[in-house]
Amino acid sequence: MSMFSKSEILCPHCLRKLSLSGMKFFCVPDEDSRHEVRPSLIDKLKGRLPVCRRKFCRNRGLTIREAICRQCGESIPPQFLFHDKYLSFCAVGVSGAGKSSYMTTLLHELKYSGLPWVLQSMDVETTRRAQLNEQHVYEERHCLKGTAAGISPVPQMWTILDNSEQGDKIPTYALTIYDGAGEDCEHIDYTPLDAKISRYLSGAKMLLIMFDPLLLPSVRMEISNDILNASMATERQTSAPANMVGMVNSLANYIRRACNIPPGKRIDRRAAVVITKLDALTEMINGFASGATILKPSPHVQSRGFVESDSEMVDLEIRDWLTRQGETAFLSAIDANFRDVRVFGVSSFGRPPDAYKRLARVRPHRVLDPLMWLLAAEGIIPTI
Repeated sequence: MSMFSKSEILCPHCLRKLSLSGMKFFCVPDEDSRHEVRPSLIDKLKGRLPVCRRKFCRNRGLTIREAICRQCGESIPPQFLFHDKYLSFCAVGVSGAGKSSYMTTLLHELKYSGLPWVLQSMDVETTRRAQLNEQHVYEERHCLKGTAAGISPVPQMWTILDNSEQGDKIPTYALTIYDGAGEDCEHIDYTPLDAKISRYLSGAKMLLIMFDPLLLPSVRMEISNDILNASMATERQTSAPANMVGMVNSLANYIRRACNIPPGKRIDRRAAVVITKLDALTEMINGFASGATILKPSPHVQSRGFVESDSEMVDLEIRDWLTRQGETAFLSAIDANFRDVRVFGVSSFGRPPDAYKRLARVRPHRVLDPLMWLLAAEGIIPTI
């Protein structure tokens, strides 16, 4: 079977379409003997990775293990080409919205949720970052620091093995995650870094638009200063409306420009609006009712599918809550720019940190819901 027969493969760094001819392959028996290996005509016809054919090379006859994209020159795991589906999402939000914490708990829950999937990192950098973040949150019980601004982080590259299928060949999915700094997404300008961010925005199958409710003046008036200070990742005292509405419009403008979409047409991109830090809102009088669906455990994992009725109810409850907080401009900006929008609510930790930013036992709430929506839309799990 050809490696390109099921899913379009994109470079995880520059988001350009990949093919055998669009990559350089290398054999690396040692650092001093690194040499390029070109795919043969048979390799191209059969859609397979080349093997080293150099005489006297100790790796002669072995499949290569190193490749780079010809367009951007970045390293790509060769096995990236063989996945049945390519999934990518980009997390954006104002500084302190909790994107890195959310990604850490999402990946942890995906590993240990009981779903018939095996999550494997594709490269050393993804492994290193995931291990450090998981240790910081789950073992040391500390909040993560915000992503450094002005530096484009390397996308995380994961393989999901679908172990629910029997047989020698099981479905595999490439999952790439881009988590940029909030400051870089709030005021996108025409710089080289912003050009790279715009490629991630336009190439992602789903945007995760993270909304920090603690930036709302109405929320600040109702919760205690102790919870507010403990739950804020930064010292920012700005309010959310102008930041979030401006950021959504900026994202939409960049995607329209990159994809040649006219101003009056909604963008054909899934947008998951994720309200973070639900745990900090429990003492709000004008908050969610005690029996609200959003406060109940998620049914998606247990059902091994995406429960549409649950997600629709959560969407309605959060939209109603945002409307009561005066955030109609933000909702209007999302709905006017994106064709496929769904609103979610999550808590990465399950309860607010203490005054010293230390965590109790981490019990994430509904962090897998947005990913389950994407998987259902891609036909990987059923919609129930």
